[in-house]
Amino acid sequence: MADCDLCGVSRPTLCPIKVFMPKFGKTYPTGTWKGLCESCTAHLHEANEAREAITAKKCNLCGIKDVPLYRATINKPNFEQPYSTEETRHICEACLTATEEVYKKHEERILGED
Repeated sequence: MADCDLCGVSRPTLCPIKVFMPKFGKTYPTGTWKGLCESCTAHLHEANEAREAITAKKCNLCGIKDVPLYRATINKPNFEQPYSTEETRHICEACLTATEEVYKKHEERILGED
């Protein structure tokens, strides 16, 4: 079991997304792997299509600062009613592009199985 890096939900498998994190740039110059659940991947796909700019300090996925950020609304699970709440995350263009590639591969795999 692993936890999604955006919403925190625990799933047996996650979608692996490779993002460059400036914090670990010297150790991992090609990027590090982040795990997102299918729901967060779909929400970031929707955010990539909408591209609604937002003013924020850093990306919630890679931690990069001083770049244009975009709004992504995700469902964060909790143990009170209602059982999930909508939260806004700030995502940079590089993370949206990496997520879009993974989303397309996932959709092709699902359509290929049918």
